[in-house]
Amino acid sequence: MKKYGMIYVTVLLVLSAGCSILGMRAQKGVQGSLAQPVTGKVTVSYTLTRISGRASNQYAVWIEDDAGRFVRTLFVTDYMARRQGWKVRQQSLSTWVKVADVKNTVQEEINAVSSATPQSGKLSAVWDLKDAAGKAVVAGVYVYRIEGSLQWENTVLWTGKIRVGSARETSQATVSYFPEGADKLGKTLISDVSAVYEPAP
Repeated sequence: MKKYGMIYVTVLLVLSAGCSILGMRAQKGVQGSLAQPVTGKVTVSYTLTRISGRASNQYAVWIEDDAGRFVRTLFVTDYMARRQGWKVRQQSLSTWVKVADVKNTVQEEINAVSSATPQSGKLSAVWDLKDAAGKAVVAGVYVYRIEGSLQWENTVLWTGKIRVGSARETSQATVSYFPEGADKLGKTLISDVSAVYEPAP
């Protein structure tokens, strides 16, 4: 009886040790897979061609993660932001308003990234790889977007993806127009959209 008791205790000790080792390995695996915050910057470049006439020239530049979750607004025109034009002209920048949840965003946060519509030319918006709360994001693929108001409900939306966290990378965006036929207006506003990720030195 004593012999079987010793065997039973030995088996329990072996099982316990095995579970501890497996637990340590699992924990190490989880920790090893945790993504680290990244440093550096992403520069989104584009050409702005201002449009004459009302209900135009408004645009926003923002970042989402690869799953489509909002990360941060980099720039939005003053009329749509500080002057809350999104409440009056609801057909303008409707994608940005929805994704950025502007209705529930503190006004000061929107004001901080807004200014008057610039003059035509080559422009850029820089993302310091932080979210709207000022927290550094982790390595991975992110989406940059620029939405522009061409005329009333007619809009242009540029979308591109870029990977951050390792080597320098460049990206070219693609364009969509809404509603169908908006591209036939002959108004560009935003064109030649690209992005560059540069890791910190």
